[in-house]
Amino acid sequence: MTPDDSGSGGSTALSDKERVSTSLPNWRNVDVHSSEERAASSPFCHPLAEEESPTATATAAPWSKSAYHSALDLHERMQSCTDPYIAPMLKSALHDMEMAYRLYGPFCMVGSYNGGKDAVVIFHLMRAVHAHYCSEMEKADGSLMIPRPRVIYFQHPDEFPDVLSLLDETVGTFDVDMLAFKDGVSFGEGLKYLVERNIAPGKDGLSFDTSPLPPPHPLAFVLGTRKDDPNAGSQGVYAPSSHYMPPFLRVNPILDWTYGHVWHFLRFFELPYCSLYDDGYTSLGNVKDTLPCPALKKSGENEEYWPAYMLRDWGLERAGRTDKKKAKKQEDEKAEGDASNAPEVTISQTSSTISLPVDKNEAPKLTKSMSGVMNIDDDMAAAINTEASTIASPQFSSISQPTVGLIVIGDELLKGMTPDSNILSAAKALRSNNISLSRVSIISDDGQDIVDEIRRFIKEVDVIITSGGVGPTHDDVTIKSVAEALGQDMEIHYEMAELLLEKMGSNDLGEDDSDTNTKDRRKLLIRQMSQGQVKMATLPTSSVLQYLTDDLEEWPVLQCQNLFILPGVPTYFEKMIKQVAAYLPGVSSKLVQSSKTGESQEEEEEIGLSVDQPSQTDKQSTPPPRSDTYRIVLSLEEDSIVPALTASVAAHPHVSFGSYPIVDDPEYKTIITLEGRFYNGGYTKGSQRLLEKSVTEDKKQSLYFSKEEMDRNIALALKDLKTSLPEEGIVCIDSCDDLRIK
Repeated sequence: MTPDDSGSGGSTALSDKERVSTSLPNWRNVDVHSSEERAASSPFCHPLAEEESPTATATAAPWSKSAYHSALDLHERMQSCTDPYIAPMLKSALHDMEMAYRLYGPFCMVGSYNGGKDAVVIFHLMRAVHAHYCSEMEKADGSLMIPRPRVIYFQHPDEFPDVLSLLDETVGTFDVDMLAFKDGVSFGEGLKYLVERNIAPGKDGLSFDTSPLPPPHPLAFVLGTRKDDPNAGSQGVYAPSSHYMPPFLRVNPILDWTYGHVWHFLRFFELPYCSLYDDGYTSLGNVKDTLPCPALKKSGENEEYWPAYMLRDWGLERAGRTDKKKAKKQEDEKAEGDASNAPEVTISQTSSTISLPVDKNEAPKLTKSMSGVMNIDDDMAAAINTEASTIASPQFSSISQPTVGLIVIGDELLKGMTPDSNILSAAKALRSNNISLSRVSIISDDGQDIVDEIRRFIKEVDVIITSGGVGPTHDDVTIKSVAEALGQDMEIHYEMAELLLEKMGSNDLGEDDSDTNTKDRRKLLIRQMSQGQVKMATLPTSSVLQYLTDDLEEWPVLQCQNLFILPGVPTYFEKMIKQVAAYLPGVSSKLVQSSKTGESQEEEEEIGLSVDQPSQTDKQSTPPPRSDTYRIVLSLEEDSIVPALTASVAAHPHVSFGSYPIVDDPEYKTIITLEGRFYNGGYTKGSQRLLEKSVTEDKKQSLYFSKEEMDRNIALALKDLKTSLPEEGIVCIDSCDDLRIK
């Protein structure tokens, strides 16, 4: 695998260093579980025979002249690049790499090289900077050995042969040192092995006969992470390793590069990459979880795809990747013969002041006969006289209700082109299930705005509902933004794909194809899909289609962790928000737990968030009790009732009060609303959470009021407020939560 080091014509004699180089392999397999490897020191150093060196027992492999000068030439071409698209990104990446080399040196810089396009970019950036750094080092001391660049790879039994072919070819051609960790060695184990044993050789090599050995040198790993990768998080160009990993520095020189920059760089400098990318693959996993990108499929019946660099929508980069756990689950079911017995999946179908639009239903009318002596007094008296000891304590298995935030997406709303009705629908549906809609935001169809708003809501509410921005057109960017906000890949969701094809009458896969293996069936599905259908079927990896109604003609609701993605069309939104609002009480504790702790996909499945179907218990869960709402209609101006209202609010913390002035009405001036609080925790849901943490499970039920207790609390508040207000100013007291009067 080592290229010819003999120079031009092949007649020049090899130097001592080059003789050593020809005997040192480029590729070495490492099993850290073996006792021999565990006893080894300085993994990148090659053992030497006694005749090769009288003093050293190991040495770093010197870099061949041909590979060294090839890398120097590449560095010069990169530095002199004037291409307006890639040059600024390239110069920044080179600078970041050079700073890392200046701090760590050539013996302590290791690249991650798995054959993917990003890793290929890193591989060539690293060998170019490695050569440039060593050339500067050589100018200072011409006797110093120039070592090979160092890379690592974790082997996988299901690796694409094309990837292995690329790795084998490039490692030899460019004369690098590759440590390939055998299958079964985890990333953590492999990195720990390197970090604990990185002893840099001196000028004459390294002797393991000396005791004690010098301490290991700090390591820096060069990675191909980009900001839109699911694992990028909040990393910078230089980032320390996570707390659960061994200590090392992550160097991310292409963090700000896009999919377009990657391909422009590789093609501009004519660098070799895996042949799978020319066959339509855009992101490589392994043979079991990766297909060509559906967005690159050529028209017609032939199974042909455009090359990866022709992908227009870079958000579909990972559309050919499938969920590993779902794929494994399907494979296990087939192996166990369970597929024929599994239930068939039926495809039946995704703080500002506001003025609410007028409802189609007529507003409640007020008449003079409603004023004066009110019949409601008898009900109030009955509630007040109820003994607290006779009120049964509530018994709810999962009583804690989530707070919900609604993000309404649409340029047409911000431009005043159409009125919004989805906020009203959401507020009514959630309130009818005693769920708090605590935050509403209206934003544009800009992808980054959606990402930022979702991340803001994640910190403030338990459950997020989005409205709008789903569909096949250019401005339908909600789903892609959800994936980015949650740090997830986008992949073809094959249940959604079948659903779309069936709904649109183009699914030719029938029961006769049930024996077709999973991968072939997926290829058949993709072949039938239009470009718009491909986009709508490309979803975040945690996506679950929730069938919240028994009506098989209804579309399911798309759920990603604690986020529900609903369409913006009011008719569809109103129908789906009612289903979601009824569903939340049964799963609220799971959703709240997921939103607070940020579980991985595996942990989500353990707590039941990744199930394909909600249980009957979830579907049929009864929402906790809700207090009646009362309103007091006054002929008094709002500022005249402030003292009485303030005193009542202070005296009745378990009742929620609202005050609303009426403008341009000669008779009605103010409406006061009263509603009993469900949580026995003071004024806010946040207060309830603090109380909830301070009590044990057997006392938790005391944090919630029963319906009878809420009625008693509100009756006391009504009586108090009624006596505090001038009787002649009270037009009406009734049980109603509508602020409109007629």
